[in-house]
Amino acid sequence: MVDAAARVTDPNGYAHLLQTNHSDAFAFSDTEELALQLYDQLKELELQQSLIHAQQAGMSHPGSLAATQAHDFTALPDDLVEERLTMAQHEAMEAKAEYDIRNRIIHNVLVMDPVLKAVHGGEQTPFTEKRLLPLIAERDTVSMVHGMETSTLAAITRALSVAERSNIAASQKNGELAQTMLALAEETKKQSAQDIDDAQLRQRVDAVEKEVRDSRRRVRTLKGILSAMVVGSGINWAADETLTELVMDDEE
Repeated sequence: MVDAAARVTDPNGYAHLLQTNHSDAFAFSDTEELALQLYDQLKELELQQSLIHAQQAGMSHPGSLAATQAHDFTALPDDLVEERLTMAQHEAMEAKAEYDIRNRIIHNVLVMDPVLKAVHGGEQTPFTEKRLLPLIAERDTVSMVHGMETSTLAAITRALSVAERSNIAASQKNGELAQTMLALAEETKKQSAQDIDDAQLRQRVDAVEKEVRDSRRRVRTLKGILSAMVVGSGINWAADETLTELVMDDEE
């Protein structure tokens, strides 16, 4: 029932892979929890001890920050203080790196031994190691799913890069087409009726242009008559914006 529900709720279908007979049933005993807490405290103390040893080792080097800690840094130039702070950071990083490497080796040894016993121990495997089997199975499954998801992500990233390049190329092409359209529009504006090859269409264009010219001529004539009437009437046309525009309009 748990597996079926997981398949329904998980769109990727991965949740059911993590379900085992002992999923979420693993629990440390009080003694084991205490041992883990003490182990964490031990690692913290080892880190502090490693930093102290690095500081003591630096005392033997005259140029190190530890050898000059007794001096008053307020009397030193800013660039020298910054240099010695950089040296101190470098020494601390080296000590931390040495500690991490040593701790990682110890951790791998401590982890691999019970894992190997749980996987390959057979019937002689103690109960303590057998409890790790469900967790090991889930770890392997998660690693497999992670690998699949990583491959999918890489493929999607490659496809996205291709799409972005295509989009850039399309944008450049659109810009070129826009420039071409603007050039064609300018050429179209310059064309006259005489450039039209179709005789009937050219005649229609000529007729329309003649009608437009005649209409503009009639409008100018009418404006001239109205302007003369306004000026001859003796009214103060300069005080009225509309009449002023009518009289002063010199549109040809």
